[in-house]
Amino acid sequence: MLKNQTTTCPISGEKVNENSVRTVAIQVVILTLLSIVFNNFIISLLLTLDFSLRAFNTGKFSVLKTISKQVVNSINIKVKPIDAAPKKFAAALGFFFSLAITIFQISNLFFAAKLFGFVLISCALLEGVAGICLGCIVYSYVVLPFRKITKTE
Repeated sequence: MLKNQTTTCPISGEKVNENSVRTVAIQVVILTLLSIVFNNFIISLLLTLDFSLRAFNTGKFSVLKTISKQVVNSINIKVKPIDAAPKKFAAALGFFFSLAITIFQISNLFFAAKLFGFVLISCALLEGVAGICLGCIVYSYVVLPFRKITKTE
């Protein structure tokens, strides 16, 4: 499955720039590291908000997406279109992880926050550095088969 990272979405057809997504992932790594090193729930809360804007909306008001687009444009990285649905699903997973981190930090459960932070950082590093989207892989095994089942009934 790792070779086929171009999971297609039979529902959407919406595309995003994979290079921009990878740049967002690097920002997520940096912000999550800062959040868990300094036990700062404000950073986690801002990450949660940004993930929600990208996962459950168009991402038009996402600060990380805006910064990413500017970086990609300024250094003339070629646009590489990829289906948006798996990336939105991955952003939804990021939302839940960053929300958990925020809740754990507010509750002074710093070990749990660091554990969830480590998972989020690992996933974002895989995306940002290697172009491997674990959320997209989960999407292809969980969401796509479910959609096929519901379409045939």
